[in-house]
Amino acid sequence: MRLIKVPDEVKVKGKDADLPFPFKDVLKAHLDSYVELKTISQIRDAAKIIDKIEASNGHISLEDAQYEILKAACAKNIYAPFVTRSLLSYYDAIEQATKE
Repeated sequence: MRLIKVPDEVKVKGKDADLPFPFKDVLKAHLDSYVELKTISQIRDAAKIIDKIEASNGHISLEDAQYEILKAACAKNIYAPFVTRSLLSYYDAIEQATKE
């Protein structure tokens, strides 16, 4: 099991305002656009991970295999560099997940 501490919300500078990028939304977006999910079984696994993300409160607890899927999805699906720089604390939170 892996435990990810949900970091504080990040805002990304937009043209006219700072735009909120909630951690949970970023993770779900990465999973939803992860092209390596090619089978129904893999998509079901991703749906279970998203359910855990949505149900989390302060920490996200994932099985090791689920953690690896999330980590790979986040590594493959990055935003434009200026957005990704703002979200580095999110990627750090994933990398710093502790074993339960």
